[in-house]
Amino acid sequence: MSTTEERYEASLARRKSSLGRLLSLVKKDLDQHLVEKLLERGYKNFRPGDMVVLINIDDAGTINNELAKKARISKQAMSKVVKNLEADGYIATRKHDTDNRASLIFLTDMGKMLMIEASESIKEIEASYIDVVGEEDITTLKAVLLRLHAGLNL
Repeated sequence: MSTTEERYEASLARRKSSLGRLLSLVKKDLDQHLVEKLLERGYKNFRPGDMVVLINIDDAGTINNELAKKARISKQAMSKVVKNLEADGYIATRKHDTDNRASLIFLTDMGKMLMIEASESIKEIEASYIDVVGEEDITTLKAVLLRLHAGLNL
């Protein structure tokens, strides 16, 4: 039987190739570059956590509970992000047509422009990743992540 120290040493040896660590580091890099690119484009108050709301808003509007579910965060946390984005002018809310307890959340024109600029920025960041590992590997990475996404019903 392994001791705690032996198990700890083994976990340290696996750390460099840990899927969680690698995904986290790439996500942090992507977020950092996205914020920089959006700052350059004049979006002074953009936060990476805002994107979890913005990318999940449907054209017909989306209710807070559905956004929280899609983003995998609490309703309370989603409400706070929604409030900040509404104050910043990126989204607007209106009462749901059939459910008086719910509000529909929509992108404003400013929110749509942010999404366009973010998409273009992501494309630029992806190009820099292609410079590092090549287009074939990025294509393969996307395909694997899409299969994982579908298999996990995310």
